[in-house]
Amino acid sequence: IQIRNFDAFKDVYGFIAANDILRFTGKLLGEVIDAQNKVDDFIGHAGGSNFVVITAEESAGNIEQQLKARFNDESRSHYNFMDREQGYVVVPNSDGKEGQKVPLMTLGIGVVSPSSHEFADIRELTELAADERRKDIRA
Repeated sequence: IQIRNFDAFKDVYGFIAANDILRFTGKLLGEVIDAQNKVDDFIGHAGGSNFVVITAEESAGNIEQQLKARFNDESRSHYNFMDREQGYVVVPNSDGKEGQKVPLMTLGIGVVSPSSHEFADIRELTELAADERRKDIRA
């Protein structure tokens, strides 16, 4: 799981607000996973704006849908009114010229399962997960 456009949010709102987003995302992951009543699930923060969830294959689709819907809705409260209304932030350029318009944050989620992918070690697993996350353009 990756928070897309996190760096733009951090550039506009600062590192304290960015840390609030990471805490919010971790809490959201916990709430969604807890609602599944699966005691063996695992949630981890892989660094930066990346998280990992290890769960049963039959739970993955439901978790993905809930995470995206709730993140898209609830993360909006971390933006000011104007940015929420326009649907993007303007990231300032270092040269003082007009900044780049970057969409609001979303979650990119890649699902990897032994029934749909073959992998031999953690390196292959993480590469597959990154590939699947990049394919996830429905965020």
